[in-house]
Amino acid sequence: MSSADHAATGAATAPHRAGAAPRRAGAGFGALGLAATVSVLPLWLFWSDPEPRRTAILVALGCALACVGGVAVCQRAAGGRRPYATIAVAEFSGSEGAGGPGAAEPDGPPRVLPSRRGMQGRSLAWYLGASTVLVTLFALVTGTPQRPGHMQRIADAGAEFAIVPIEKVSDVQLHDPSKGHDYYTSTAVVRLAPGAGRVPVTATVHPVTPDRPHPGGKVSVLYARAHPGLGALAGDERSLGDALEGSTMRTGLVWIVGVVWAAGIAFSVVILSWRRGFRSFSRLGQADIAVRGTCLGPAVVRRDPGEDPCLKIVTASSRTAHFLADVTEEHVPDSLKGQHLWLCWDARRGAGGGRFSTDSTSAALVSDDGWVMHGMLKVDEAQTMAAEGVSVEKAAAGNGEARPLRLWDPRSAWVLYMAPSVFVLAAVLIGCAALLTFDIPGFWRWVTGIAGAVAGLALGFVAMSAPYPSELRSAMRSAMSSEGTESS
Repeated sequence: MSSADHAATGAATAPHRAGAAPRRAGAGFGALGLAATVSVLPLWLFWSDPEPRRTAILVALGCALACVGGVAVCQRAAGGRRPYATIAVAEFSGSEGAGGPGAAEPDGPPRVLPSRRGMQGRSLAWYLGASTVLVTLFALVTGTPQRPGHMQRIADAGAEFAIVPIEKVSDVQLHDPSKGHDYYTSTAVVRLAPGAGRVPVTATVHPVTPDRPHPGGKVSVLYARAHPGLGALAGDERSLGDALEGSTMRTGLVWIVGVVWAAGIAFSVVILSWRRGFRSFSRLGQADIAVRGTCLGPAVVRRDPGEDPCLKIVTASSRTAHFLADVTEEHVPDSLKGQHLWLCWDARRGAGGGRFSTDSTSAALVSDDGWVMHGMLKVDEAQTMAAEGVSVEKAAAGNGEARPLRLWDPRSAWVLYMAPSVFVLAAVLIGCAALLTFDIPGFWRWVTGIAGAVAGLALGFVAMSAPYPSELRSAMRSAMSSEGTESS
């Protein structure tokens, strides 16, 4: 077979990069699903009318479920699920030999790079979505979807608070909590004042009072003056006001949920800064440095709190840099080893060396054949290579016409590699949330909430581990072998 035949065969079997359609579909369904998911919590906390609130939440959850179905349909229309490794390798398509040993060195690094905003947006959306789902499930479980039946009947008849006299008291009990003030619970018969021209009626209530109740005393109740025969509920605006207005949770608990949600948002931003940085790194300037290097292939580098995958880059002076990126051996073609490229990084981030200075900075690899990979670079390695590097602004000044660059971003095609179990778990999670909008008994309410939390955690695990199935299998085998060694 001739060399031309070999080339034709290689081109025929080489994987092709995912097109723009699945990437756009992923971005669209992801944004719509996130918006629908995030809207559930404020609707639950702040909309006081039970029926319209439930309808709005079910519509939002239905929209999220439709997005899940849309992703499954797109995956099927694209030919079915593909392994993440195949998609990742295909992102290098067209690079065969172009940047290998002996390739002509370009004049300098480019000034303009494909932006990492899409990668940052997906990461932030994932962190926000995960924290919002957990907080929302807690709020749905601990909240009350509608007024209790007795209160609803009183509210429909025109509820109002009143101080009424006690006629008879029984079952008085003193409670001495470990913290707080003592209080009394009792069963009291109270006399309700009816509307004009009607006979007074009595009702049995169960008040909670700081002082011992007695006949002739007074207690606050909620009742309908026009229909006193509906009975009454012991309590005042402080204890019953939120429920009467239709709120799902008391004001104090709403504040707790809101603070936890805000903490989750802040934590998501911190994680984004640590993993990806805030800068889009799309236009390189005078504060950015580039160094010429050769790729030695994937490796693992120690980074608190564990180990991170990276690409090992060696410079002309034999200095080694570990380019932090989500890439392993099965995600790159063999031809990547030995390729020449530019390593560019932001020299400002972490340069202060202060107590709260970050340990990594935004970086990018620019291959001679046109692919660009965004990642991070440890600050100490960046400072070590700074003397060898050149200012991108100066090095790029003599460049001719900008060459086309393509972004290595296999996760943007996540629609193609998600496992079917992700869709099933997402549907179970949405179904549990929908059930919690109805007034189901307390025990089954917690069972439903726990089932939703388990489904959510399993969904997060399966979705995050999709790009690394072999690493998970090897880690599980190592864990099992270590347990066997310890037991023996």
